[in-house]
Amino acid sequence: MALPVLLLTLLIASVTDLRRREIPNWLMAAAAVAGVGLAIAEGRVGSSLLFSLMATAPFLLANLVRPEGMGMGDVKLVAVIGLYLDQQVWIALAAGLALAGLTGVLIALGKRLPPSRTALPLAPFLAIGSVLSIAVTWSELSTLVVPITVA
Repeated sequence: MALPVLLLTLLIASVTDLRRREIPNWLMAAAAVAGVGLAIAEGRVGSSLLFSLMATAPFLLANLVRPEGMGMGDVKLVAVIGLYLDQQVWIALAAGLALAGLTGVLIALGKRLPPSRTALPLAPFLAIGSVLSIAVTWSELSTLVVPITVA
């Protein structure tokens, strides 16, 4: 049940971030409440909150140090992703940030600007990283499942 909620959240956050360069507070609040509720129901609320806080801390620090570099919507989105993905949040963040960095550098090179002057919405990259993290986890799980054949 948690996967569809996360994917819908990532889709809406990505579209609004691309269009308006903001991630709605109502979306983050609803996704966070749903994430905590689902974590309680699944018996993993402790780890969900822990990974969410650990993943969010560096993003919050970056926002406080340089607010023009990253919005609080991105920080809240990372918190929500942590609630849903637990330890897979690290794969999601690494993949998303790597893609965002590479895209930023390529755009900067194309426009002949320093990379620090290239601004990108982060939500779509975090969404792609999250989907990649989910795909990696599912492919690992599928190798553990032994097919049952009936003769």
